[in-house]
Amino acid sequence: MTAKDGIREQIRSAFVDNLGLKALSVGVAIALYAFIHGADNDLRTLPVNVVAAMPPPSANRQLLTQLPNEVSITLRGSRTQLDALRTDDLGSIRLDLKSGRESTIELDPDTIPSMINIPIGLAVEQVIPSQIKVRWDDVVSRQIPVQVARAGDPAPGFQMKGAIVIDPLEVTAKGPRSIVDVMQFVRSAPFDVTALTEGTYRRPLPLDKPPNLVSFDPESVIAMVEIGRELVTKQFTKLKVEVIGAPRATTNPTTVTVIVTGTAADVNALLPEAIVPRVEPKTAGDDTSKPGSDNLPVLVELPRVRATVEPPKVVVKW
Repeated sequence: MTAKDGIREQIRSAFVDNLGLKALSVGVAIALYAFIHGADNDLRTLPVNVVAAMPPPSANRQLLTQLPNEVSITLRGSRTQLDALRTDDLGSIRLDLKSGRESTIELDPDTIPSMINIPIGLAVEQVIPSQIKVRWDDVVSRQIPVQVARAGDPAPGFQMKGAIVIDPLEVTAKGPRSIVDVMQFVRSAPFDVTALTEGTYRRPLPLDKPPNLVSFDPESVIAMVEIGRELVTKQFTKLKVEVIGAPRATTNPTTVTVIVTGTAADVNALLPEAIVPRVEPKTAGDDTSKPGSDNLPVLVELPRVRATVEPPKVVVKW
């Protein structure tokens, strides 16, 4: 056999020997190529979760921007790969915001492959959004006064005595400086005095919900109100001033007005003749045994009511 015949025989053997195995290998190669490279221009968009690592509490930094829960990623590759792909296969985009100083987060096709699991043979075509702008603020604490409003009215014939007393008077507001620094006061739930009668009442009152990103400490206050009988005022005019211990003494003016404040029952029970305005020169240290004068306070004593006199003093001559 010549050399040429030997070469021809080797070539024939390469094609003919183990023909079934060779055919199977070719089929598998074709299928694999079709799996990886088939439909190269197919696209599929999948949602991918976004999670963020935030600064530690000691950093006192607050993120003001609402981060998206997910972004949309469009992948290019074979239809077979794309159809078999699940969102869970990609994982989650993890944003490192622990410094609390970032202003822009890039999510373009060049950065995404380093954040999630992109299968071999697929490429990132588009990310929406491709960029996230974020804003930060310092976390501060500040004392804010509390305001408590009244709701309703006491029972007929009764009224509140003084203002509502609260404890504590201020609470600590903690949150972004841009919010906390402009807060003027904190409101609580109103104190309902509907149909209350005489007595002292104490109640815990929750504070209104704080602004977003702000917390209150404590979250409630103790409020107290005192309810007493409703008071009325009545004037008794032109009541003659009596001079005690100096019968011949005179006053200028000779009469005064007595203003009485008390419950309706007590005030209405008073008669003008029962009200005696008086001055007492001797009690004031004046010597009435010889002529003189003094500017003395007018005294009125009445049970269960409060009395004031106009004018409060008169000139006494003796």
